[in-house]
Amino acid sequence: MLKAIITGDIIHSTRMTVDQRTWLFKEIAKALKVWNKDFKMRSEIFRGDSFQCLISDPKDALKVALIIKTFIRSLNPSHSYEVSKKSNPAIKRNVIYPSWIFDARIAIGIGEVDSFSGRLAVSSGEAFSLSGHLLDKIKNKKQSIAIASNDDYNNELETESILLDAIISKTSALQCEVINSKLLGYTEIEIAKEFKIMQSAVNQRSNSGNWNAINAMVERFENIYGYE
Repeated sequence: MLKAIITGDIIHSTRMTVDQRTWLFKEIAKALKVWNKDFKMRSEIFRGDSFQCLISDPKDALKVALIIKTFIRSLNPSHSYEVSKKSNPAIKRNVIYPSWIFDARIAIGIGEVDSFSGRLAVSSGEAFSLSGHLLDKIKNKKQSIAIASNDDYNNELETESILLDAIISKTSALQCEVINSKLLGYTEIEIAKEFKIMQSAVNQRSNSGNWNAINAMVERFENIYGYE
């Protein structure tokens, strides 16, 4: 039975301070915990800057990958946050992010899973191999999202993921907030209420972030792998 494996890592994580990496992965871990329930998946964070997800229903893989990616990109680097110094928790200081936006490199592998021992890091199968090898491949191509499968759709998905990457790589943090919420099924009215902005602003960010193109790709992917 087909499964999907998402393997990802944080781009330019070595440029971050310890405080920045700690805060970022705390946010990612909290979000993954919620999505594990929503999408009936397993996820792990490993090696300090990488993560992996096992998705039982492969049709959800691209949506989940984009939810993760847009969430990370929505963490606005222009905002500051307070962290406690380890040496003295009573002393607070502001950490200001550099001008670049947070981002993740994500590879999706669609295939069989031979064994699952309860830990993704020591499990195996075609889906794991496709995802892991693809992540290494796109690092050299400077591509940040890609899909690999061992079926008739591989060439189509490879081309479409290049176009999708070109779209996502140009989105702002504010656009990603809206795209992320739409991927999670929220309406523009609900999004406007959540972020305390006008619905027209939500619609503008949606359009400028090319939501229609992103959603079309997600729907195409779901049609391919949405069979019983």
